[in-house]
Amino acid sequence: MILAYHRINPWYPEDALTVQPENFERQMKYLLKKFKSVSPADYISGGLEDFPGSMLVTFDDGYADNLWYAMPVLKKLGIRPVIFLTVNYTGKKEIFKRYKNAERDRFLDWGEVKEMSSEGVVFGSHSLSHPHLPQMDDKSLRAEVEDSKKAIEDATGGEAFLFCYPYGDFNERVVAAVEKAGYSGAVVTPGMKRKIRAGRYTMPRTGVYGHNGFMAFKMKIWKSYLKEKYF
Repeated sequence: MILAYHRINPWYPEDALTVQPENFERQMKYLLKKFKSVSPADYISGGLEDFPGSMLVTFDDGYADNLWYAMPVLKKLGIRPVIFLTVNYTGKKEIFKRYKNAERDRFLDWGEVKEMSSEGVVFGSHSLSHPHLPQMDDKSLRAEVEDSKKAIEDATGGEAFLFCYPYGDFNERVVAAVEKAGYSGAVVTPGMKRKIRAGRYTMPRTGVYGHNGFMAFKMKIWKSYLKEKYF
């Protein structure tokens, strides 16, 4: 099972993309009672066949609050996450339009990425600029997929072997570009109106959001688990 988060912080209780730190810790502790946390590389190479009942925790976009609020919990519990960076925002002052505070809402900088990587955090690509990839021409698509991979690898000294489709938006041409770029796999969070055929480059995730109460969270988890196990 792959979990998808965005932000962890105490500032935005009404923001769908933000999970409160105390809720995040409760969720992680619950998961560890039911599932086994394995390394991202092991999960991707083996998945359910080699690691039944395993889980992988991922974060989209690369917000700095992943470092400030998520990592202390994950370190304490021994969970190694994957953070998908939007490369053109990493280390920049520019923030997403839905937020307003330049410090609270900033993204990780490359120094933080390098330090976190040395501590075992895996960084994957969420593209350069977070576009709708199927709408791009071939040259721009290659740049979004390939140049973001290279930037992360140059910064961390490790392999960026996972890709995450912005907006969960992809088609066969996009998948082919991701595979050609040398990624080992890619993840997607299915929307309400879209069914995903699971594969190495379309690994489905369970999105966890700020408005999900603990009971809703548990229902999501077990629904995803049963779907992966039997379908």
